[in-house]
Amino acid sequence: MKLEITREWFVRRAKQEGDLEISAGRLARDPTPDETDIEAAVADIADPIRMAFGSLVETMRRRRGLTVEKLAERLDLDVGDIMRIERDAHFRPEPRAVYRLAETFGLPHKALQQLSGNTVARPGLQEQALRFAARSGESPQKLSRDEQRALEEFVAYLQKQQG
Repeated sequence: MKLEITREWFVRRAKQEGDLEISAGRLARDPTPDETDIEAAVADIADPIRMAFGSLVETMRRRRGLTVEKLAERLDLDVGDIMRIERDAHFRPEPRAVYRLAETFGLPHKALQQLSGNTVARPGLQEQALRFAARSGESPQKLSRDEQRALEEFVAYLQKQQG
């Protein structure tokens, strides 16, 4: 006897549950997810790390006293791309832009590619990235002592990861 589990089987089983909401995550909603569902789930996981990436870029830019326009000019990028990097956790910059940011700020290329979502992040990076993002502020003014300390700790962590 072969047991065949189809979408209709899942629907019948869900109706038996009444008004209870059941789920095992995003992919559980469709027993046969297509590639776009998988990509979206991976993107959802990467967003917190990319938030830290945006905070890091903004903090490093502010630390150097650069405006968004000046940074874009130095990197030969669109001002809109810099703004999306700093503010949009769903935006994934091109690897060449991330490479230029790493060069400009003197940060490890591989770690920045991981933070940007262009490569798979090493274990521990998400925790450190979230810790940094939580401690970095949104003030356009000079970095506070706490922001400066958070930046230095995170950059030191990224430097250790390069090996």
